[in-house]
Amino acid sequence: MTTDSSEALRNTGEDPEVIIAALDSSNASARVLGMAARIARVFPAAALHVVHVFRTNRFDRAHAGAPVANPDALADAKDHLEAHVRSARLQCRNSVTGHFIIGDPTNEILRVRAEIRADLMVIGTHDHSGFERLLLGSIADNLTRKAGCSVLVVRPTHAR
Repeated sequence: MTTDSSEALRNTGEDPEVIIAALDSSNASARVLGMAARIARVFPAAALHVVHVFRTNRFDRAHAGAPVANPDALADAKDHLEAHVRSARLQCRNSVTGHFIIGDPTNEILRVRAEIRADLMVIGTHDHSGFERLLLGSIADNLTRKAGCSVLVVRPTHAR
């Protein structure tokens, strides 16, 4: 079936209304945010939520009541999030909200996703393998399996 190219395109009615960009403290965060902002631009009514979960140590998955990291590291992490929220507002006209949380990244991102009822999650991956993956696990793998919504995984540039 051929269609006239001047005919208006139709959406399915399943446009994402809430999009999460889950950022870590790596340089890949800008790529994740850029992808989320590009998607949000296509859906002007969608809200973009930028989430950064700070954990005190890569090996110590922070729990409620656990001592918080050095105040300078905490301030830097909050600044990192705020810079990305400002960047998102420059990249799309959608509503943008930042979420700064201390805890386990997988659990906290899933909690925020459930609270705001996100339809789409945009996350990055570091493509760890071997011992490092065994020791640290994979936040991207866990989120992809447990999210309850569609997940777009943004790979590092070297993975092309």
